[in-house]
Amino acid sequence: MRRDATDRQLTPRQRRAVETLLTTGDVPTAAAAVGVDKATLYRWMQHAPFLEAVRQAEAAALDELSRSMVRLGRTAAETLEVAMGDSTAPWTTRVRAADAVLGRLLQLRELATLEARVA
Repeated sequence: MRRDATDRQLTPRQRRAVETLLTTGDVPTAAAAVGVDKATLYRWMQHAPFLEAVRQAEAAALDELSRSMVRLGRTAAETLEVAMGDSTAPWTTRVRAADAVLGRLLQLRELATLEARVA
């Protein structure tokens, strides 16, 4: 279902709830933020259009995060290169951070490859 079609099936409050769920990750907090009882939000989460909107918002957020990780991967690679080349620099912390970013980038690539194979 396209995002436009899904959005048309939601009320303005439901659309705010989707956004708030994405930022808070917490049903009671999101429900309070949009002025509904948490039971109402749980009920909305059982309806296909609302659930699809949540999934689309999560997918868009992951796409954005993926782009950020690629950008950070470049920075991490540069940091690793400088740290490895500078014998006087306190490289342990920077190398550990660079390695973590690169590790996550590789995991992201593996997931994207798996997703492409499954699709």
